[in-house]
Amino acid sequence: MSSSKRHVVASIDLDRSRDTRLEQAIDRLRGERVRIESCRWNDPPPYWKIDLLVVGTETNASRGAVDSALLQGIAVIRIGSLPWDPAALRSLDIGVGVDELAACMRERLETGDSEPAADTLARPAILEHLLSTSDGHSLLESGLFRVVADHSARRLHLLRRMPYPELVAEVTRSHWFVTPLTAKRFVEAYAADVVESYSLESVVWDVAVACAAPIAEVPADRPIRLRAWPLSARSALPAQWMLPLSCLLDRAWMLPKLAHAITASDQELQRVYAAVLASGLAETDGADSAFKRTPANEQPGLLHRLARRFGLSLSRVWQ
Repeated sequence: MSSSKRHVVASIDLDRSRDTRLEQAIDRLRGERVRIESCRWNDPPPYWKIDLLVVGTETNASRGAVDSALLQGIAVIRIGSLPWDPAALRSLDIGVGVDELAACMRERLETGDSEPAADTLARPAILEHLLSTSDGHSLLESGLFRVVADHSARRLHLLRRMPYPELVAEVTRSHWFVTPLTAKRFVEAYAADVVESYSLESVVWDVAVACAAPIAEVPADRPIRLRAWPLSARSALPAQWMLPLSCLLDRAWMLPKLAHAITASDQELQRVYAAVLASGLAETDGADSAFKRTPANEQPGLLHRLARRFGLSLSRVWQ
């Protein structure tokens, strides 16, 4: 198993022995060129999407973690089988060796990778709703999150103060309830409860960074130009996105030609192009633009500095 996708393995309620074997199994998979990171179930870094949960002795915390993982479609392995474990949970003997544990983890991660469309498109259903609705208001509810979407203004209003990284992570999931609202209903029942507001554009970019796959369909034969530098509310854009975004800001590119010009992977550029399209910043080649551009041969600044940083020469890019 060799994969360019980053897999995240979370754990909870593992004693020292099982935790050590888990880390050894992760190292074994890394030796097979699998991109894999580990974290605690209750404390994942911002924007990490967990692919596999490994649990040990059953406690209230691990029981809740297993239930939550199975509801979200996250694969689960228990080290130390229990007779009442559901069939969806893979149980291993408490004394399982590193080789067997690594093999089981590999199988569970490969199963997750083969889910329909999971490796080609990562647009969550709630994001589809936000991007496809152009007017009115919607009340969006998921767990503790209550958000009103103002589709005309392209803004999201939080009705309960929650950490922004958790909002971004929640948008990538699918269990949201949507209730259409009239403008009058929003003003009368919800406007006074708004505690924070975010641009939909910034949320889309942060979701695009958080998702390992493109969040929109990307046509390979359509030149795309970036209308303006993207707004990102809290997260920094990945360093490897800076050069392609700068090129797209200068003029329109078809994805294959840009990939060849800057020696970038198609997979990474698909994520960039998808973010540009989903955020509404895409401009097709030849379309009128309200943004003024400086000709490339008069622009020795950002593009050239980025090119030098990546060891590239822009002389062949502009040909």
